Amino acid sequence: MASPAFLKIPSKPDAPISATFFEGSDVKDSSRLIVFVNGLGLPASSWTAGISLLQSSVKSIPPILTFDRYGQGLTTSRDPLDKIKGSHDFLDVTNDLHEIILTIAESKLGLAQSVVESGKLQLLLIGASIGGPIVRLYIQNHPGLVAGAIILDSNIVNANYSDIWPDPDAPGFDPKIVIADDCPSTEKYKEARNKLAMMFDLNVKNAEGLDRSTGPSLLPDSDSPKLIGSGGSGPFLSIVGHDPITFADGSLEKMGTPKSLSMKFTNAYWAKYNKSLTEITDENKCDGVTIATRCGHFIQIDDPSFVEKEVMKMLEKLSW
Repeated sequence: MASPAFLKIPSKPDAPISATFFEGSDVKDSSRLIVFVNGLGLPASSWTAGISLLQSSVKSIPPILTFDRYGQGLTTSRDPLDKIKGSHDFLDVTNDLHEIILTIAESKLGLAQSVVESGKLQLLLIGASIGGPIVRLYIQNHPGLVAGAIILDSNIVNANYSDIWPDPDAPGFDPKIVIADDCPSTEKYKEARNKLAMMFDLNVKNAEGLDRSTGPSLLPDSDSPKLIGSGGSGPFLSIVGHDPITFADGSLEKMGTPKSLSMKFTNAYWAKYNKSLTEITDENKCDGVTIATRCGHFIQIDDPSFVEKEVMKMLEKLSW
């Protein structure tokens, strides 16, 4: 198994990033690269089990890259932009991703930036949680480079929990829509809603220092814009959602969220969001939403073999 090493990107040379490069089965292959993009909650090491399964089951596999963003996992450096403009956002980490890919392409694959920019290096991007919006922004900003993408339970980047759940203080609010056996009062509902908002709303601070509040302006719609992949057509796309029952059980255990509320509001909105994501590529490039059975939000931890199988299916579609 490959080991993490530190690399420096041109725009931030004094802030090294931890990255792990896994050689492909053909060490001379410099035309393809698989890149895993983390969410907020889990570092690059969360992909290790799935990658190990993948390497043992696929005879011919391209090189693989994982990395920790600033302030995450093994990357102890903070983003230098935080001192300059106070924070960094989705667009900033997307720009970092491109520099990381260019740096790895040159140092490990022998490809100059101009060669990569011309589309000679085909990319498969796999993003979990907020890795989903980062993958979308990357493809939007670098059309023609990405052949395929797998998005595992994408972060809902354009709305707060307090937008998804009805406002109990709004005129016309009907308590009947929230009352259930496990949520017997409006007070119980308010408590659950406030707890989620304080943990997950877009303006809530996180250990990584990533400002998520720009999400609605950067990616306001879940069904657009259309992405342009390798060859000028839409990239092959796999959209994966969590198991709603497993998610509701986990939310009850970790947050005390009544299962009825998770099912009625969070899961319903998330399912609609994921369905819309299938429309950001060409019609024949996405097979709809796949549910990761018995997986909560952290799919690569709950079932590494599921990630392995999704990658294998994508490699087959790409004829890699």
